[in-house]
Order: sequence, then structure tokens, then C-alpha cells
Amino acid sequence: MKIPGGARSVAGGLVAALLTALTFGASARACTFERGPFLEEIARQAKTCAHPLCGQILATGPAGSEISDASCAGNPWIRLKAAASAAMSSGGVLILGETHDNAEHHLLQAAAVEEFGGQSAEKRPAVVFEQLRSDQDAGLASFKTLSGSATPGTGTLGDLKRLVDWEKSSWPKDIYDPLFATAIKLRLPIYAGDVSRAEIMKAAKGGEAALSTESRSRLGLDAPLGESLDAASVKEIENAHCGALPKEAFGGMAYAQRYRDAHLANAVLDAVATDGSAFLIAGTGHARTDRGVPWYIRQRDGQKKIVSVMFVEVEDGNDAPETYVPRGPDGQPAADFVVFTARTERGDPCEKMRKK
Repeated sequence: MKIPGGARSVAGGLVAALLTALTFGASARACTFERGPFLEEIARQAKTCAHPLCGQILATGPAGSEISDASCAGNPWIRLKAAASAAMSSGGVLILGETHDNAEHHLLQAAAVEEFGGQSAEKRPAVVFEQLRSDQDAGLASFKTLSGSATPGTGTLGDLKRLVDWEKSSWPKDIYDPLFATAIKLRLPIYAGDVSRAEIMKAAKGGEAALSTESRSRLGLDAPLGESLDAASVKEIENAHCGALPKEAFGGMAYAQRYRDAHLANAVLDAVATDGSAFLIAGTGHARTDRGVPWYIRQRDGQKKIVSVMFVEVEDGNDAPETYVPRGPDGQPAADFVVFTARTERGDPCEKMRKK
């Protein structure tokens, strides 16, 4: 839905009204809440986006037992805050699922880390990044113990990026800066979540045979996803590669994705064991509750509280919130909360793949 320039002021008023009625819920007058960094960032982004869904939060399940005030049960922000706070205070995990090249998503992630990571001076939850690999652990260790700092472990953003050789990575160079900077400011432990590129390629080519029996058991990869989830994984890989690869490659690539999910889960569980709770910064595919990282965490610790928040880009002409919710083969939502954001302008990735 494209809005002409002359109508943007009217649209802005409509968006503000929708935010009051929908984001905060009809019972906002009776329900009291604080506008912390996360909600402030959501409100800021909503003002710059003409789509009626921008800035809304959709809670996909029933209200949690964490909400003590019944008047807040219909308020998605209160529900998200209650669930996230409960996870952080109980040794759980808050997963913040992103679209990698959307700078708005990283601003929201940074605000969420500030909101839920700085609540206690005694407890400092870890931040596990998909964007950092196990072969960068040495750089992270150096960052934690910088000898030239007045206080060990208080290096700068520039120090972090230099020590992990960020400029040579395939990730966007600057849009993760607010997220890294927030973790550094709050002195939250930073961990690598992903495996090396060489290990990913090995798993994609060799499938299950690329890993030892011990590794598969330790990571929870010896438990099958099931036929329907396996098929959904392969279909997702096929769609993501636009039919530009032979079909026989998709099975191995889907297994490599499983390996990465399992390794991310392992990194998160290790971080929780050391630091008490953890954020996971990862793509929305890894954040899926049906077959992503949460599935592997549940295989190993069924009592761990996991909250999956997905930041989802809006589409022109589609203002039906439920149509954006990722779902498993059984039709159940594959995220606990969906936060709607503006879409990043990008070219057609399929066109680039077909030219290769």
C-alpha cells in the first residue's frame, strides 16, 4: 500500500491512533506500563513508516501466567515484557530474530538488549551472536581481557571489530554497531554462536556422515525432526535458493542448517550455564520455535524458558497481521511474538543467483 506524499500527514495521524488502540490494547487506561528503550524504539520506527502495521506487536499465544494485572492481559507489549523478563530472571533465553540486512531490526534488538539486559547490576546475561563463529573465539577472548584497558573487559566497539576481523566477514559492516555497542556498554558477555564456514560446508556436502556419533548425540542431532519438519526445511532451502541449485543439494544444505541450529543452541546453553541467562541474535529461520534453535534447546532442557521474538518486514497491500506469522506444518505459530517493521529496499536476490 503506497501512500502519496500529500497524504502522509493524515497517515501519520492514523498510525498514531492505531498504535494507541492496537499496540497498547483497548484496556490501556486501566493497564499501567513503562515506556522503556524497546517500546520507545518501536514508537520511533512507527512514526517513520506509513504502513498501518509498523510498530505493532502481535502475541501469537494465550496470555502468560507472568501477568498479574488482569487489565493488561490484552496488551501485547505487557505480554512481551512479562515473558521476556521472566525468561531473563529464570535462567532462560530471549531470541531476537532478524532479517540480516534490515538496520531497523538491529536498532530494535539493541533496544531490547538494553531493556532486558540492564535490569540488574548483579546479573549480566550473555549475548550469543549468529554473526560470530567459533573460529573467532580467540578474538573474543582477547576482547574480554584487553591489557590496555583501565578496567579489563571494557574494550571499545572498534576493539571488538578489529579482534574478530569483522571487516573481512560477509556481514553488513556497520548496521550491527548499535547492537554490539549496547552489549559493550552494559558489559554483557559476548559469545560466538555459529560454527566455522568450513564446518558448514562439510555438513552441507556430507550430511549426517560429516559429524561423529558423539557430536550428533551431544548436540541433539540424533533426535529426528520428523518427516513433515524435514520436508519443510528442505522446501525452505529450495525457495531461498530460487531453484538455482540442483535438487540433490538441498538435503545436505538442510542438514547443515540443522547443524547450525543445534550449534547455536549449544552455545546458548553454555552461555546460560556460565552467565545465568542469554539473548540469541539470529535470523528468523533460526528463531523458529517449531524446528529452529528452540527445538534443540528443548531436546536438551525441556524446562528452559524460551521466548522467540521475530522482527518481520511489512508488505505493501497487506495489513492482516496473522498472515505474517510463521507457522509449522501443523499450522501452529512458530514464534511467540511478531514485531512489525518497515521493509528494507533491496534487489531481487533470485535474479542475482540465476546470473551466477
